[in-house]
Amino acid sequence: AIIGLIDRMVDKIYRESGTIFTTSVSFVEAIVNRKVPVDRRKVHYWPQYAEEFYRPMEPQNIPGIDKKDGCYKIAFTGNIGTAQGLDVLPKAAELLRDIPVKFVIVGDGRYQPRFEKEIEERNVADKFIMIPRVPAERVPEILSVCNAGFISFNKTPLWENTIPAKLQSYMACGKVIIASASGETKRIIDEARCGVCTQIGDAEALAHGIKKIIKFNSYELGLKARTYFETHFDKKRLMDEMEEYINQRATVE
Repeated sequence: AIIGLIDRMVDKIYRESGTIFTTSVSFVEAIVNRKVPVDRRKVHYWPQYAEEFYRPMEPQNIPGIDKKDGCYKIAFTGNIGTAQGLDVLPKAAELLRDIPVKFVIVGDGRYQPRFEKEIEERNVADKFIMIPRVPAERVPEILSVCNAGFISFNKTPLWENTIPAKLQSYMACGKVIIASASGETKRIIDEARCGVCTQIGDAEALAHGIKKIIKFNSYELGLKARTYFETHFDKKRLMDEMEEYINQRATVE
């Protein structure tokens, strides 16, 4: 009964709106193909941008991270919750025991105690560097000493249709993208050719993907990520695009 009421409210909003913006291509299709169809001509893909402080930086001195240890460092930044599907990392780390790889985990959340317990149970603590949550403005500093950014989530239609904000942030900082994901995240990684995306929750595939990606030139892949970001997720470009939509609408009215 509650969902039905919300659906009717949403249908009314869509019907009376002149223009509708969505944060992913998948959401365009979801809106257009609702039970009460929405005119495709007024639904537009307008993704979330990354703030301007997300940018490539020279490697900084970060306590707890040895930037000269020769390890390929993969960062995960943000909420450590069950929805993020991070249980795949300790499993993958176990398969990468003899590979010089470390996972830099920045953040906290309800799943963190269980996550740390799984790391201990699999005896892969040496593969992880845990850093407490930091202000968003400090994330680029930490990413500066990492080769790649990691994204993962559980298999649900909502996550598959969503572009995680950390994807734009990693790309803005010119980082290789490594993901255990699908949907929009996989589409963007494939289009940008800036990393590897394996099936959700598949630790063996993730470990294999990491082994494969560390053989590539991180700078070149990171440059592809940054180029894609500038073309699709740059704040000024998106604001200019929004202004064009508003001006066009004002002219029509």
